Amino acid sequence: MDKNRFLHPLNEDRPYMLRHDLAEGGAPAKLDALRAVGFGGVVTNAPWHTSPSDPAVYLAADGDFKALDDAVRAACERGMGVWLYDEKGYPSASADGLTLLGHPEYEARGFTEIPTGGRDWARPDTFEKIIYACRDDGEAVPFDANFARGADRVFAVRPVFEGSHAQKCGWGPRHYPNLMDKDAVAAFIRCTYDRYFEKSEQFSRFEAVFTDEPSLMAGYVNCGVPMPYAFLPWAEDLPAVFREMHGRELWEDLPVLFSREERFEPGKRRFWQTVGEMVNRAFFEQIGQWCDAHGIAFSGHCLLEESLSMHVPLYGDLLKQLKSFRRPGVDMLTGSVLSYWTSPADFAMAARYVGGAARMTGKTERVMVEICPIAGQTHEGDFTFEEQRGTMALLFRAGINHINSYLSPDRLGDDFPAYAAMFGRAAYVLRGARWIGKIGVYCPTETAQGFYYPDTVGVNSGARLPEAIRLAEKTLADLNRSLGAAGLDYTLVDGDWVREAQLRDGVLSANGLEIAALVMPALRCLDPDVLEKLDAFRQAGGTLLWTASKPSAAADPLTDDPAAVLSRTVDYGLAHRTDHPGALLVSPYEKDGARLWYLVNNSPEACSVTLSPPAGKPYAVWDILTGAVTEDQAFRIPAYSAVFVTENGE
Repeated sequence: MDKNRFLHPLNEDRPYMLRHDLAEGGAPAKLDALRAVGFGGVVTNAPWHTSPSDPAVYLAADGDFKALDDAVRAACERGMGVWLYDEKGYPSASADGLTLLGHPEYEARGFTEIPTGGRDWARPDTFEKIIYACRDDGEAVPFDANFARGADRVFAVRPVFEGSHAQKCGWGPRHYPNLMDKDAVAAFIRCTYDRYFEKSEQFSRFEAVFTDEPSLMAGYVNCGVPMPYAFLPWAEDLPAVFREMHGRELWEDLPVLFSREERFEPGKRRFWQTVGEMVNRAFFEQIGQWCDAHGIAFSGHCLLEESLSMHVPLYGDLLKQLKSFRRPGVDMLTGSVLSYWTSPADFAMAARYVGGAARMTGKTERVMVEICPIAGQTHEGDFTFEEQRGTMALLFRAGINHINSYLSPDRLGDDFPAYAAMFGRAAYVLRGARWIGKIGVYCPTETAQGFYYPDTVGVNSGARLPEAIRLAEKTLADLNRSLGAAGLDYTLVDGDWVREAQLRDGVLSANGLEIAALVMPALRCLDPDVLEKLDAFRQAGGTLLWTASKPSAAADPLTDDPAAVLSRTVDYGLAHRTDHPGALLVSPYEKDGARLWYLVNNSPEACSVTLSPPAGKPYAVWDILTGAVTEDQAFRIPAYSAVFVTENGE
């Protein structure tokens, strides 16, 4: 590695700033100010015209694209990178209303279950149509789009808006397209992506596009007041895709989808598998394919990534969607290490989902975080430099290596240049490095899908959750902490990766990721082919540990403390001592044919470390806070900071 580049990170290594106003005037001065404090690039867009006195329409005027071209040209003249932001505010996909203009059929829709007590039921104006009607045992009764005869339950469709993120996001209410509908997403592409490509002369200079919090709207978000109905997502071709995927009719499974019984339902699993596939095909794959065809990387982040319970109603299967990004990304709303580990919104797991998606697909060259720390979240006033850098050090440990920042430089004052350089150094080292920690933690998506039921309040505002999902979330969080405290690291994997992976000598491998030990947390169900593959993995010498709960078909006993078991069998090859053994987090990598270790001090106090290298082969220590590279085998890592250790003094 280049010691000079480590000391003086290039612009491409440094954080980028989200500046939505760059094309509204004064771009050269704004860029000079950003570069002076350590930013290496920007994420920007055509003017939004948010002033009440400005009547211009979003993405309508050629002059707006000329202004954007001027801003992009000014950034490139300064050697700064540029990303394109794809929405006016958020969530992405509405194009400030342009997507739905003239096409009300593109709006997000949901269906609900209405108990009718065996009576005839006529569709009220608040619903568009009846899609099914049945008795309590699931047997269909006569119905059409407007009337059901003698039904115990009627399933009806309407647009979903009230109580959803489309209404309750911080940007403001705006009706939203259906992410399961390819035509709706194609309309978003036409009025946003095609428009930028056709009108921006500097389009080829954009490195990536940033999409922001697209999601299904059938689940309520930021909504603490009970709504009249609980909804599940609907699209007109949902029954056909369901039949294509599962060889049975959707109507056969409808009666169980709203059940609040605490048991696994295969019909729920099939439904959410279908939804996840449709969202992926319509939004993530379709936009990703457009980006690939137009020479730009698809990136951004999803909504409420932090908790498994939110992955199902908002995406069907979050990991499936994250894998379709060329540059997967995550949002981070805290600058506190304490909040990162302990907040009910599990920020630490949010980073792990994204890092896992990147490693499972081999898309590790750029893994993005949008850093947006909300001041005063855990204490009065803003977060300190130590807290902010500690949070970022942990994010980089989870697999992140690129920052897009809403953290303005004034919030860290004179410390901001050191903050920007610190993570430029970490990004430089980690890009192109392959994680070799060998431990996987299985993401229990199947369990979440098979137990989920919708509620009439927000998924993040007190909605009731099945105990199986609560246990899965708690077990994941406990493993995240306990493995780190044991000096170990891990990567999340899912059933699709297990299916894809080759098995050789007790190791599962695919896309550069190798797993020799796999922890199975709080699973209640598993697809038979995945279970069969895992049994073969165990028989071939792989370590397979079930914890908290397991499917009845799994023969192995439960393990109370997987971290304790793995700490006796996994050796990362770095002989060292520290006075903060539970707080020194170690992550092993390989780069340019040599091993390196990322050591994070997860403590508010400095920790001492003493290395014991092989005879005649000193380690080199690369300090990301100062940029110094030494062969001192005894050193201190400041509070909430990190170093890299490399072999052979190089």
